[in-house]
Amino acid sequence: MHTQALKYLNEERMLNIAMSEAVRRGNAEILSAERGAVLLREKSSGVYMLYARDYAPGEALLNLLLERDDVRELSVTRADLCRKAEELLGLRLDFEYYHVAYLENRPPEPAGRLEIRTPSEELAGVIADHYEHLNEEQVIAHIRRGHLFGGFLGDKLVGFIGEHPEGSIGILEVLPEFRRHGYAYDLESFMIDRHFNQGKIPFAQISTDNEKSLSLQRKLGMTQAEQSCFWLARR
Repeated sequence: MHTQALKYLNEERMLNIAMSEAVRRGNAEILSAERGAVLLREKSSGVYMLYARDYAPGEALLNLLLERDDVRELSVTRADLCRKAEELLGLRLDFEYYHVAYLENRPPEPAGRLEIRTPSEELAGVIADHYEHLNEEQVIAHIRRGHLFGGFLGDKLVGFIGEHPEGSIGILEVLPEFRRHGYAYDLESFMIDRHFNQGKIPFAQISTDNEKSLSLQRKLGMTQAEQSCFWLARR
């Protein structure tokens, strides 16, 4: 089923980069791959992901999810399936986003201005104060898993970046007093290099209305999907 899933997903490579990477990295529980549609559960995060070339096969896969009691988050690749998921599963749209991925043959050159390393757990409170999507306990969990890195000038924390549970690059923030110096580029280029050297395709999910971040991705040499995806969550 993995081969069939990748065949469908690679028909629209950039749109489906998160799903194909979940399969490639061995983190996908593939629930269905037929009729030009794929449904999988990303094992590390528990997020369900749905791609459908056409509406009808996608709707059928949404009905499959009615049989599951652990659907807390779902990404879909069609606006009509987003609306159907809200109606059928009681989920709500969290954000609309573009996939970006680094497809070049070598990673971007690091600027070398920051020392980038795993931050101490004592900094978890500071990081949580500057990143609204994680609390202090969650920050510590990311640090312990090796999924969060800080950029330092001497002993001063300049910013941080990490990896979301489903494998995308994110959690990027530069502290206010250090902004407008290009440090976001330094931090993300570090993560791209890290994933590249691990044999992964580095990718991220950028909100469609975040032009500042989309501009950064272009500077980094990331390729952007033409079509957006939709992230739904239970509230």
